[in-house]
Amino acid sequence: MANLIRIDFTDFGPYKMVGKEICTKHEEVNPVFPTAFPTIPSLWQRCFADGTFDALAAMSEHCPAETPDGYEGMLRDFNPADGAFTYVAGFLMKTTTPVPDGYAAYDMPACRIAQAWIEGEEHDIYPNAHRLTVEAVQSHGYEVDWAHYFSCEVYTEQRFGLPQRRGQKVLVLDYYMPVKPKQTAGVSST
Repeated sequence: MANLIRIDFTDFGPYKMVGKEICTKHEEVNPVFPTAFPTIPSLWQRCFADGTFDALAAMSEHCPAETPDGYEGMLRDFNPADGAFTYVAGFLMKTTTPVPDGYAAYDMPACRIAQAWIEGEEHDIYPNAHRLTVEAVQSHGYEVDWAHYFSCEVYTEQRFGLPQRRGQKVLVLDYYMPVKPKQTAGVSST
């Protein structure tokens, strides 16, 4: 089972997320009736196969010091009515980064984020990272900043890439989301 092993609250950005995007939903894939939506794993496979990440890696001078070696996946524009959202696989880059033709880019404003470390086997990390992070955010006196919401999976070389290549089953995914101090109901005294 995946576990949250660390959470920090830090200033973040502004940055630009540059990569390839899909519109999709979180759905269980039924082998008899496969999803009509492109899947996040298929986007990652395509980006590794078609040179998307090679082109971004060649632009490493535009990567911020906070994530110099990580691949990132960003979820944004979640629609609670139908569960659809935009997912971008790419790299976080400086706001002045030129965007290559055929790539999507989204500005990420300066904000305060929860920076969680989610540890577990890969198949357990993804379905639990959001819930574990939200629970920890709330228990530390913050709340998710839904007005500026995104979530970002950060695949660091040290905690994810290198252990994965060594055949380790337990990995650590960094997981970011914007937060703000928890609003408390005002109590008036008379």
